[in-house]
Amino acid sequence: MQLTTKILTAFNRQSRWSEGHIFAFTPEQIGIVEGIRACVAVAVMLIADLQLHMPDLAFGAVAAFWTCLCDPGGPNRSRIKVLATYAVGSTLTLSIAAYCAHWGIVAGGVALFVLVLLCGLTRSYRPTFGPMPTPTALIAAIAVVIGVTTPRSAVGALELAGSFLLGAVWAMVLCIFIWRTDPRAPARRALQAIFARLEDMALSLQQLDAGAHADAEQWSELNGDHRRAVRLSIERGREVVARLAGGRARLGQSIDAAGRAYAALMALSHYRAGSPHPFDASVERPLLEGLRRLLHQVAHQSDKLVPSPEPLLGEGAALLDEAGKQQGVVAHAIAVATHALVALARHWQEPEPQEHASEAAAAAAGQSSFDVPAIVWRQALRVAIAVTVSYTLGACFDVSFSYWGTIAALVIMQPLGANTWLRVVERAVGTIIGGVLTAILIARLSSPLEMLLFIAPLSAAVIALRLVNYGLFMIFLTPMFVLVSDFIHPASSLISSRAINEIIGACIGLAGSLLLWPEKQDDALSDAVLAALSANMAFASGMLRAETDASARLDPLRREAGLTSTRAEIARQRTLLQGHSQAAHLDRIRGILVALRTICGATNVLAITRQFEPVEYCGAQADRYDALTELLRAAFKGDDKGSENGNDKENDSARAAIGSLDLQGQDYLSQAVHNLVLAIQDYAADAHRMSESAGQRT
Repeated sequence: MQLTTKILTAFNRQSRWSEGHIFAFTPEQIGIVEGIRACVAVAVMLIADLQLHMPDLAFGAVAAFWTCLCDPGGPNRSRIKVLATYAVGSTLTLSIAAYCAHWGIVAGGVALFVLVLLCGLTRSYRPTFGPMPTPTALIAAIAVVIGVTTPRSAVGALELAGSFLLGAVWAMVLCIFIWRTDPRAPARRALQAIFARLEDMALSLQQLDAGAHADAEQWSELNGDHRRAVRLSIERGREVVARLAGGRARLGQSIDAAGRAYAALMALSHYRAGSPHPFDASVERPLLEGLRRLLHQVAHQSDKLVPSPEPLLGEGAALLDEAGKQQGVVAHAIAVATHALVALARHWQEPEPQEHASEAAAAAAGQSSFDVPAIVWRQALRVAIAVTVSYTLGACFDVSFSYWGTIAALVIMQPLGANTWLRVVERAVGTIIGGVLTAILIARLSSPLEMLLFIAPLSAAVIALRLVNYGLFMIFLTPMFVLVSDFIHPASSLISSRAINEIIGACIGLAGSLLLWPEKQDDALSDAVLAALSANMAFASGMLRAETDASARLDPLRREAGLTSTRAEIARQRTLLQGHSQAAHLDRIRGILVALRTICGATNVLAITRQFEPVEYCGAQADRYDALTELLRAAFKGDDKGSENGNDKENDSARAAIGSLDLQGQDYLSQAVHNLVLAIQDYAADAHRMSESAGQRT
């Protein structure tokens, strides 16, 4: 187990840079057992095909693979519901599409449009913090594409449906009843990753503090990359825990403890970055090393079915005793984190809390409501049009394996244009590398049995990596499906056909994203920045108004501040993917986001200090921050729209507000808010110049 923890920590260090950027990599989501199980599910159907000489059973193998791909994990009741819905829905859409295609291109195109539209209306496109289980609606839409390119008579469509349903049911029985896995395993892996990243954050803080030549850029990286990586890990863990039926309370306590430790480390890094002196070598550094060892112990215990609290309680008590003898921000922050970890260890000693059925019923009731937002209607219609165009072109020009292009158009189209570009890049890179691997395999394989021996392990790799990274997922998906296609319909030039169709599908998908009711990325970025501005200032105001010990009350405000800042940073990264024409504009946005991160860090420092050193009520300063927030929001929105009069007025108001920020001198928070005002003023001036330049060109 120690080796597993070390390997995971090493992976986290290598992948931390990707968190909060457009190409996320989440090694803690590797599902080795799930991959091996999928390998068995696919292999059984392909062996049955070879032994019984029933080619349609190969479609059953595809259905079995897709069933494993759709498996959301968690409690069996919800898994049965999801997988049964997928099995029935995909079988119906596949058979209906195949039968309609039997009557010609027009009937097939109409069926494709209607069925893909209906599938699209069941998707949510809700914000996530990394790869999530594949939506059943997406796989059902892909089944429609496969069906419409496999025309069958009524009897043939029923035979195809029977084989497909058999594969789906077989995989569902295997996953849920025969080869059971611990539903809490993904949550434990997520917790292990969270605490491993917290340990890495503490270690990096130690190393940077001890460095003789650490500069502001290095501290900015620590306060950016590490904080973003840990925050996203915590939110991924929270989502995984939310899908569980049992154990949510105990695992939720671990998430909360990680949040407290994260807040303490964030305060320490911000405090040290603003201090000209390193931590005291005789007192503060040993305390930080003690916290790092404690986090390592929690990471080690988090992956166990039954964690052992005794080592953690012993080390934690000793660290609390040492921290209690000292004064200052460092000792106080270490004590806050240690209190949270010791409380978690005590929870491990108690009987596991019982889940409330009423809460689960309420959650189920909330999920069952069918309310389709406008963005979902628009996206479903765009995708339906794009795939219909792709299908029609492929059918009219008799393009070999045209369904690959139609699937590409279906998969890459996202509500935001920048996200579509991202998916194109990831899919292209994965397909190119996977195509090279495919060429090597096809050159060496000569019989269906040899293909089966490679298709099965490739399916295992695809399922194991499905929640890690989309590009990595595509590297193994490409050779798998090319070999499956050759298994079903042997043909030459499979690799070139795949490449050509992928390019056609990507072009159609991009065109659909750019031409059919495109979402404005600038608006999305502005909305994200405004949300981050409001949340971080609300956290600062809430801290000033809070009582001395109000950790539980501040936790939601702290979490929202971190989440909105992360979403804004990701939105900026996606906008960068569209081109460099707005590079200066996006640099100003980056300055605002850095200032917001600084406000969050300064607020954490003061929040931790207030728990041990009460200060007088700061409601007046909090009121001024609330008023300033509205001024800055109005200024940012006015600047973003290019309103010259509004710019001048709001900038004057913001400048006038700077002098009233301080309540008790130049504390960390006042300086941080002052820097935010300056950053928005710089953004305003830059936007004003851009507006004037555009007016002169006109």
